[in-house]
Amino acid sequence: MTIRKQTFSLGQYLKLMNAETIRSDQDCQRLSGQWNNNMIGELISTVLTDNYIPPIILGEENINEITRLWIIDGLQRSSTLSLFRYGNIKIAKSLDEYMVTYQRKILDENGNPQRDGSGEIVWATAEFDIRNKTYDQLPEELKERFDGYQIEAAIHQNCAATEMSKLVRKYNNHVSMNTAQKAFTYVDSFAREIRRIAENRFFLDIYSSSQKGKINGTYERISGDIVLLCNYPNKYRKDTKIGFKWLNENATLYDFESVESLLTRLTVSLEPKKEIRALFNSKNTSVFVTAFKAFTESGRKDSEFGKFLKWFTNGGNETEINGKTWEMFDTERATRDSNVVHGKVDYLVALMDQFASEVREVA
Repeated sequence: MTIRKQTFSLGQYLKLMNAETIRSDQDCQRLSGQWNNNMIGELISTVLTDNYIPPIILGEENINEITRLWIIDGLQRSSTLSLFRYGNIKIAKSLDEYMVTYQRKILDENGNPQRDGSGEIVWATAEFDIRNKTYDQLPEELKERFDGYQIEAAIHQNCAATEMSKLVRKYNNHVSMNTAQKAFTYVDSFAREIRRIAENRFFLDIYSSSQKGKINGTYERISGDIVLLCNYPNKYRKDTKIGFKWLNENATLYDFESVESLLTRLTVSLEPKKEIRALFNSKNTSVFVTAFKAFTESGRKDSEFGKFLKWFTNGGNETEINGKTWEMFDTERATRDSNVVHGKVDYLVALMDQFASEVREVA
């Protein structure tokens, strides 16, 4: 691949992003929103004080003579600046340097620039406190400085999709890309399908752990675990990267579509009470979804799984099977270890028969 350098004005660059000429949704790229408010404020301050920002890395893809640019490295910077320019976000109050110096025209009482004896416009030095300000609240001079800021880009030319994923992995091979996010770059063949699963209503209505999972790779990791446990249980591994690499080389589209359908059915079948949602955390979601698949494949109705979970949370989880209760499994330190995960699934499947037996006795 050859690399060419190009300089954009920031205003031009953000317009190209908005028009999707420069794409910010490369399949294996981390989602935007990784930065905290202070990091956002410092970046905007850097632009307004005309200081240095490292180049953005873009990948150029040519398909059927159509050229598209994808952000490879610099998504957080790009999305942050776009949100400030078009999304009405405010600069944080916690900046170290918040007074920005600029030159402004001196205006007369009619709003026209004043001129000196030689007919030249009279300028003055001014300061502006950028804390808690949106783009629209900036003086016109600072808006022009923001839009005119020169942003450098290095463009990798003639990239295929697989090469894009390799570049994402290469440029993000540092502490800021966590294990789940890096592992996700190994499933480029099905990255879009996993992202679609991660956007399922289940993660909003039923899933109970932190919503930060949406941007830190947890949703994608859980989605991949579900695909493996539901379709290829013997291929599940504690190491997410190994699992994703196996899926990339061996899975089919149907594996992902069936899981998406399964999550939709599960969401409809459950009453999202606190005690039920608590089961579907970052540690156990893949286990309970796999149990739901086994439950319905045994001939039971989807709606009965909610009754099973209600019974489970009301004491059914204290049932001993082969000398172990749910708590004994759930307090294992190696929560992602294959033996622990399979042990939980096997326990729940066996517990379904106990539940069915008690239901028959009551009837």
